[in-house]
Amino acid sequence: MEIKIVIVGVEPQKEYVLRTDGPISFVDAMEQLGLSFYRPCGGIGRCLSCAIKFAYGMPQMTSDDERALDFSDMRAGWRLGCKCVITRDCKIEVPASLASEITSVIADELSEDEDLNKRDIGIAVDIGTTTLATAVIDVHTGKILRQRNCTNTQLKFGSDVMTRVKAAIDGHGEELKNCVRDDLTKLGKEILGEDFMMNKIVFSGNTIMTHLLLGLTVDGLAKYPFVPHTLDSVSFVEKGRNIFFMPGISAFVGGDIVSGLYYLKMKAIDKKRENEKFLLVDLGTNAEIVYFDGQTYFCTSASAGPALEGASLSCGVASVRGAINHLSINNGKCSFTTIGGEAPIGLCGSGVIDLVHELHRNKLIDDGGLLISKYAEEGYPVTENIIMTGEDIQQVLLAKSAICSAIELLIKEAGASIDDIEHLYVSGGLGASIGIWAASGIRIFPPELINKFEAVGNSSLHGDIEYIIHGDTEMLEDIRANAKVVILNDNPEFERLFIENLKL
Repeated sequence: MEIKIVIVGVEPQKEYVLRTDGPISFVDAMEQLGLSFYRPCGGIGRCLSCAIKFAYGMPQMTSDDERALDFSDMRAGWRLGCKCVITRDCKIEVPASLASEITSVIADELSEDEDLNKRDIGIAVDIGTTTLATAVIDVHTGKILRQRNCTNTQLKFGSDVMTRVKAAIDGHGEELKNCVRDDLTKLGKEILGEDFMMNKIVFSGNTIMTHLLLGLTVDGLAKYPFVPHTLDSVSFVEKGRNIFFMPGISAFVGGDIVSGLYYLKMKAIDKKRENEKFLLVDLGTNAEIVYFDGQTYFCTSASAGPALEGASLSCGVASVRGAINHLSINNGKCSFTTIGGEAPIGLCGSGVIDLVHELHRNKLIDDGGLLISKYAEEGYPVTENIIMTGEDIQQVLLAKSAICSAIELLIKEAGASIDDIEHLYVSGGLGASIGIWAASGIRIFPPELINKFEAVGNSSLHGDIEYIIHGDTEMLEDIRANAKVVILNDNPEFERLFIENLKL
């Protein structure tokens, strides 16, 4: 049996060929070819957004296909990729938006001409759900010598942490651990060479990512009340390397947030503003939010869903080359930019936020997010092939309502008001590219905080770097000791705010 696979929208176009004897799933075929396939729900058939097209040799339609696709599309050869089993010779066209994770390696090269062998070096690692971010540091000067990001290959198990918890419980724990270890080993060899050495490695990540990398049980994180195996820092020596994992605060406010707070604390000490009242929002599928009133860190996590990261939307893609990252609508014309200046393949998070804001500003959607009659049935066309549907807009409203409702409730629980906040820090990949006017325009953030906004990029990685330099364990424990977790689940006030904030 001969299987041909083409990634549509990637130039130059290349045809991959796999020969196999028996039936094989499309996902396994991609993996055997060394290709990744982006499945937001991890292949359980929940998101219905990973459709592929058979030029010939299409398999029989299944109930999964019928749930995800129109009959006319199925007749044209479209099938749901995560559920597809190949039984005969075929040629498959895979949209670039589903295969873009293959090439989404971001390199920010610094001081590449310097000889690392003559230095005492440390490595900072942020274990993100989507991306692994690393930085090589001179431990004496704090100078960043190398920096690399790569895709977390755990993505094949799903784009959110709960699908990975399920995969671990189903017996894939060792594979999940090895995904990240192999990714990091590959990065280490790329940055430092085959026989790379370092004195110190500091890891941070959300509680589930940390548990999976350490090989700890995640059974307690599968359902309420979400009990982690441990929230303490973990440190040990392996092959002469001092390894340290940042501690967490709760099941959904993990070491990445503690590391970010450590970074902000060090930054505040430098500026002699230790008691500055700030709001930290780390944007992602789970938006972690912290309000610091000068003494206590009020923390919560809002389940925003994957819409603001491009996943789960018919027009959405990850932040990869060709993703529309910013746009505007003026005089009926839509103008946009893409990552890398390449042909558009879809909208990433910042582009999604811009588009919803522009649709509302131009009165193409009402306060409830409903498109005007001209676009109500087919959706709004950004390009001929990139269309935002009414369902997409509603997904964005659900995400933005979760975030802004959590912010309002957290501030209220702290006995504070919007006016008390002196600084709004927004972290994460989306935080680095988000348009603050658009985000506040659709009320992800209170408009009163526009002039207090500062994007801090990967605050988790920044905190790792600071810890490599200063190693202030007492400060980490002080952050944890003064943290108060605010639970949103089953909170009637949160439910009330959530419904109120569904409007633009």
